[in-house]
Amino acid sequence: MRLERASEKTSWKLLTRIGTFLIILVVGTLATLVVGEVEGLARADLSNAPVRAMTATANNEVMYATLTDAARPGIYRSQNNGRAWERVGAGPGVALNTLAVHPVNQRVLYAGAAGGPVATSNNLWRSDDGGQTWHKFFLSLPGNVDGLIPAVTALAVDPYQPESLYVGTEGQGVYKFDVGQEGIGYELVGGVSLHNANVTKLVVGPDSEVYALTPEGLYTSRGNDDWQKLDTAPEYPISLAVAPTDADTIYAGVPSSGAYRSTDGGRTWENIAEGLGLVPGAALRVTALTVDEADSWHVAAATAYGIGKQIAGGGIYESKDGGSSWTKLGDTDRIINELTFDDGTIHATSDEGLVRYNTPDKPAPAIPFLDSFTQFSGLQLFMLALTTGLGALALVGQKRWM
Repeated sequence: MRLERASEKTSWKLLTRIGTFLIILVVGTLATLVVGEVEGLARADLSNAPVRAMTATANNEVMYATLTDAARPGIYRSQNNGRAWERVGAGPGVALNTLAVHPVNQRVLYAGAAGGPVATSNNLWRSDDGGQTWHKFFLSLPGNVDGLIPAVTALAVDPYQPESLYVGTEGQGVYKFDVGQEGIGYELVGGVSLHNANVTKLVVGPDSEVYALTPEGLYTSRGNDDWQKLDTAPEYPISLAVAPTDADTIYAGVPSSGAYRSTDGGRTWENIAEGLGLVPGAALRVTALTVDEADSWHVAAATAYGIGKQIAGGGIYESKDGGSSWTKLGDTDRIINELTFDDGTIHATSDEGLVRYNTPDKPAPAIPFLDSFTQFSGLQLFMLALTTGLGALALVGQKRWM
């Protein structure tokens, strides 16, 4: 009888230990995942997130995006070519219009925001820790005659002079900041020759020539010379890409006849819209362009269609011969405003999210279904280790524990 009671007691203790182990395991695992979500450490898919701005290193190994979604706003980072993302911080506390990453130090970010009164506004921000914390530039942009600082609408860092940050504004032209000195010094690029322009995009070519897209046309400045208007294209461009390996090769997207290519620095242009899905009666808009870092003839384009005042999404295209022929990678119902190349992938960014398109030659690896559960932060790994340890003690601990 005593043996039976002892056996029952031992069995009951074993069941209790197993139950305790399972409870610790479940609670600990759930707590780990909750920490990831609450603290912004869990991976996120940005395909249906409102992406306000995006930037990437030259090889796209590290990408940053800012989201405006009230449920998950902040700065997000991808360290695996956009296959998975993590929230790294809340941002500087203001809505950001544009982002740029330092071409050498991938943890240094610059951001531009809306304008406002000189006395209370400073809309240029910098992060030195990959977007976790932010501080304002030492000097702000100068105010206008009404005492207002202009909104920052475009940023570009010179890849060959990485301490030179170009800042495009709404109604006040382009400024160059010496970011090596924390923004202590700046100058108005080209003097007053473009001072009243609304700059929508900035591109710095491999020879440090600066291109500025405005509603009034495409302008260029070299060595802080006066801005020159490149008015040889049939239409004012709405998107632009300069080949990193050839300063004379420029691609321009226009609002009604597709895209053009120049191989002489913008003096002459050739239409390359054939194969981009021309539709009778609809304006073919090329809203974004990008060129391969290593091949000036490898280019990607995003299209949209205009009918009256309505604009509808088109497709994502790739060309290996400078736009002489195109391969369609997929359709999109979104208006794409940014494209970036990756080895085997093209990232397309819009206000509705960031989508990856695989190229035929080098299909990108699929996103693992369990990616969010297999890539953890240091804090999450510590919590998992603690959970496992406590569970093991509960399961195989000495009798006096029970």
